[in-house]
Amino acid sequence: MDLVRSEVRIRRATTQAAKGAAEVLKTGTSKRMVKLLGAAREALELQKTFTLLANAHVFHNPRTGAPWEGDQPIRKTLRQPALNRAKVRYRVPDQTRHTYASMMLSAGEHPMWVVNQMGHADWGMIRRVYGRWMPDAAPDAGSKAEALDGASNGQHLVNITPKTRINTG
Repeated sequence: MDLVRSEVRIRRATTQAAKGAAEVLKTGTSKRMVKLLGAAREALELQKTFTLLANAHVFHNPRTGAPWEGDQPIRKTLRQPALNRAKVRYRVPDQTRHTYASMMLSAGEHPMWVVNQMGHADWGMIRRVYGRWMPDAAPDAGSKAEALDGASNGQHLVNITPKTRINTG
């Protein structure tokens, strides 16, 4: 983690199946640098107070002081109670990825940037799952093409005159 550059390098994952041990990621594209947005960076700065000197793990179980051993303990002892207190319907942790992706696309972030942040091999998943969020993200869609085309001043990239029209008939 590089808080100065606001980046996190994703190299390994700790899963329930691995019993708390860091394991190789599912795909090569899962290894990546993720840009930390402001709120995430601030949260990690605050987290340093609790775990920076303890070991290489950023998040620890506050009850034991040891690193979390997979996702189930986090769900049962932290996530579920927090959602209950906030009166928010339970959502599986993977939903946070979906929320993040849809928020980034709705904010107008480039789809390929979102692909890289998420660790996908290509933009197919983004297109299929989140494509509906992209049109709303660009209410000015087409304005760049209009500006390039020069339509606002009567000049166009392609001029079709009676002599250049193709008879399709």
